[in-house]
Amino acid sequence: MRAATVLEDAVRRRPGVELADAWERLRRQVEERPGGIDVVVRVRRDRLDLFLRMMTGWLTELPADDGTGDWVTARLSYGELGEARQLLAFSDRVEVLSPPEVRAELAGAAASVTELYRRAGRESEGNPRSEGRL
Repeated sequence: MRAATVLEDAVRRRPGVELADAWERLRRQVEERPGGIDVVVRVRRDRLDLFLRMMTGWLTELPADDGTGDWVTARLSYGELGEARQLLAFSDRVEVLSPPEVRAELAGAAASVTELYRRAGRESEGNPRSEGRL
């Protein structure tokens, strides 16, 4: 039996859905991410190289870097508000300057994480492992 036949037998599709059409739709979602939310950030110079490597897919222009100052300004574009949460990986090394709704999204997410760890800290009080002891 051919591998393609086995695969076709194993995959169930809704009536009228062709594999080639489904594949094309998925490919476009990955390769052609929509823009729409233009974001201006400032990046600490000591994290600029890492920022550029990690954020290449969202950069709309390379930062103009004159080699002076502690911060460099960059511009990104996201398809949806939640995508900007990846900027939290840079902690206080990246600050969103605009738009305000992206700043609010990140502030809310950071507050949520802070509360999560605050609760976890209270729940682990008295647990010797929380103090580094076994």
